[in-house]
Amino acid sequence: MRKIILVAGRHLSIDRPILTRGSGNMRRDLPKFRTASRALPHILVTDLDRATCAPALREQWRIAQVPDMLLFNVAIREIEAWLLADREGIASMLGISLTKIGQRPELEDDPKRALVNLARRCRKHKLRDELVPAPGSSNQTGPLFTSRMSQFVTDSWNVHRARNASPSLARTIDRVQSFAHG
Repeated sequence: MRKIILVAGRHLSIDRPILTRGSGNMRRDLPKFRTASRALPHILVTDLDRATCAPALREQWRIAQVPDMLLFNVAIREIEAWLLADREGIASMLGISLTKIGQRPELEDDPKRALVNLARRCRKHKLRDELVPAPGSSNQTGPLFTSRMSQFVTDSWNVHRARNASPSLARTIDRVQSFAHG
C-alpha cells in the first residue's frame, strides 16, 4: 500500500504503517480501526484468499458501512497477484522469460504459489534459494520471500504496468485517489 499511496494518493502521508500479520488479525482488530479512523484516515488491504468474491468477504467480516475516513480494499485472491501483474518487473527480477508469466494473475488459484513456482526457474541461484522453500520443507515460501518481495515493490514494481493486468489493483488505485481528494 505504501507504493500505491505514493503513486495514487499524493495528498496522503503515512504516519504509521500497521502490519497485522494476517487477515484474521485484521478482521479481529477491525473495530479498533473503525474507532481510530474517526480521528485519522486509515487504509486497510487484505487478501481475498478463499472467499468467493470481495462482496462475500465484506459480508463475512460484517462490513456493510465503513466510516468515511476508513478505506477497505480487497486484493483478488492474494497480494502477490498484484506483484505478478507487473509481468516485466517480475521477469526482470527473476531473470526469466516474460512468456513464462501468466497475463491474468487474478485468475491464479494461488498467486503466492505461482510466484514461488516462477522463482524455481530463476537462474540467480542465491535469489532462488531465498524465494523457494528448501526441498522437504513444509513452508510455502523460502526464508527471505517476504523481504525480497518487499524489496521488489520498493525498487522495481511498476504500479502503472501492474494496474493494466489487475482489475482489483486498478479499483484500489482509483479508490485511493478518491480517498486522497475526498
